[in-house]
Amino acid sequence: MVAGATKQNKKSRTQKRAKRTRRRLKKAALDIFSEKPVDSVTVEEITEKADVGKGTLYRHFADKDEIIVVLVDDAVDHLVERIRDYSARPDALEDMLRHILDAHYRFSVDSKEEFILLFQGKLLARLQADTLEDIDEPYLRYLEEIENQVSTYLSPSIDPMKIRRLACAVAGFVFGFFSFAMIGMNADEIETSIKPLRWVFVRSLCEFLGR
Repeated sequence: MVAGATKQNKKSRTQKRAKRTRRRLKKAALDIFSEKPVDSVTVEEITEKADVGKGTLYRHFADKDEIIVVLVDDAVDHLVERIRDYSARPDALEDMLRHILDAHYRFSVDSKEEFILLFQGKLLARLQADTLEDIDEPYLRYLEEIENQVSTYLSPSIDPMKIRRLACAVAGFVFGFFSFAMIGMNADEIETSIKPLRWVFVRSLCEFLGR
């Protein structure tokens, strides 16, 4: 009985140590990805920042691409949580759209590294190329969350593709504004600057949907 308990405790400690190492690798990769394009980042840079060997990384991830996939998936989960975070559902479409933009703002401030990773250009390029069928699952999940949040305010007769394009417009606006706002502006300046733009953008979206 004692031997079994000792073995279980050792296994538990090993699992906890593995989880800590995995978290350290993810944090190191996210920090580096927020500083330079993901394509230029090497495995060696990640392991050096995490202070582990390459062999340790490959025990947790198949390669750098898998780390990116995991981090993007986590970031989308966190952004979706922000979008869903309201004590009472907004009464009108305009209020919901303002809430969605505010959720992106809070995400960009509180989770800056994840924001940069998500909007490094991959999503924006796909949206501009109009190749939505090629967007990776986490990004589709993100767009679908925006669609689901606004759909309840709309007539069922509205073309679903029109709602998808609204979601893409939100993503494009967020990427464009916050990416440049992060250069030389503090959080208060960003919040002040976005208010008039948010109002105009929300009105434009409502007009686009015929509201």
